[in-house]
Amino acid sequence: MLPHKIFEIKAEKHSEAEIKLDKHFFVINVDHESKEIVVEAYEYLGTETRPGSGKLKFIFRGKNGIDLFRTILKYDLVSMLDHAAYLGYELARAEECLKSGKKYVQDENG
Repeated sequence: MLPHKIFEIKAEKHSEAEIKLDKHFFVINVDHESKEIVVEAYEYLGTETRPGSGKLKFIFRGKNGIDLFRTILKYDLVSMLDHAAYLGYELARAEECLKSGKKYVQDENG
């Protein structure tokens, strides 16, 4: 049997300009009072002149990022893999802030 080749690839830095928009976008907050993560799902209505506009369609609440992620997927609000990965990452960050009592700011690395 021939040995298989393993490829090692370094992550590339990507700019926000490269991000393609999905059919919905999400605003994530941590409500420390209710001890919940709150996710607002907006139907994307953007145009070239108003790229971020949308209509609020759903509000999801939960204490656990993976449960929220699976519930959002169940409602078919995410169609792109990179968007799903981003959403999972942000929900994990929000859950950690909920547990630690820290302030959560979406899209903030640090």
